[in-house]
Amino acid sequence: MKKQSFPRSQFAILILLLILFVITISLYYFKPIQELDDEISFPDNYVVRVIDGDTFEIYSGEIVRLICLDTPELGDAGSYEAKDFLESLILDKEIRMEKDVNDKDKYGRLLRYVWVSSSLGFNESYEDEVFVNKILVEKGYANVFRYGDDVKRCGEIGG
Repeated sequence: MKKQSFPRSQFAILILLLILFVITISLYYFKPIQELDDEISFPDNYVVRVIDGDTFEIYSGEIVRLICLDTPELGDAGSYEAKDFLESLILDKEIRMEKDVNDKDKYGRLLRYVWVSSSLGFNESYEDEVFVNKILVEKGYANVFRYGDDVKRCGEIGG
């Protein structure tokens, strides 16, 4: 008995129909990414990315630099530990920010003191919020760094 083969042209048509079916179903059941992005809304002070141990990005797209402290530059000893600790504190969370004298530095970054909800359990001595600038120094991930006029809380942060 001779084995019948499936003609290549029919196979190609079958594959094409299958692809069209999958595309049609996906367009029907899945919303475009733009529509999904429009439906998802976060407050402007929601942290979306930590850049290094003292700098991060908020949902509004602005970059924030923590005032009165300095952490090692990425690649230097302790830099990734500082970045990881900051991520554990604020990434994917809403924060409260306070401006000092200057709104931004020469790089266009917001200069801020930052607090996050203390429901994270980092330190029982904080009542409602964790003062992020301070805890980075207390835990040894940053040093106090007074720069320019923005020094109102440097003493509170440490030494």
